[in-house]
Amino acid sequence: MQKVITATGKEFNVNWCGQATIDFVLRFEVVNSTMANILSTFMNPVETEKLTHIFDENRAVYTGFTQFKGVDLKPSGSIVVALMEETA
Repeated sequence: MQKVITATGKEFNVNWCGQATIDFVLRFEVVNSTMANILSTFMNPVETEKLTHIFDENRAVYTGFTQFKGVDLKPSGSIVVALMEETA
């Protein structure tokens, strides 16, 4: 199972994670979590200042994605989170 870990160490199971090349938004699909937990975590810029995506032995670190763009609730119950880098 893949994970996204926030700056304060909160862990979320995800199906996938990546930054789009068109709009540069970081998106990831969270599974087995509540909307309330996701919103309270990912709307907090302290939590999203540093996000680590773990996939097997690989780690990708995303920094500065502190601007909450939104969520999308999928029919399966998973939730896609979208974050943008803070602009000056």
